[in-house]
Amino acid sequence: MAELNPQPLPPRSTVSVYVPTKVLYDLDAMQKITASVLGKLGCDGCHSGRILNFLELEHFVVDPKTLEVNEISGGGF
Repeated sequence: MAELNPQPLPPRSTVSVYVPTKVLYDLDAMQKITASVLGKLGCDGCHSGRILNFLELEHFVVDPKTLEVNEISGGGF
């Protein structure tokens, strides 16, 4: 039997996706988000070669006038 010669796996890029808590635990919503992210990465059907890292959005900003607390979205962090 030939000896195994394991090769290192190619580097995999990690994609961070920040998701609000109320959406993070909604399976239907997460499937739509996953499909959308994969579409933006150029492959709607799979994410081989990519690691999707879903992170709970935990960044907030307080409006000093109203003291209203809002989640920071987009590139705000």
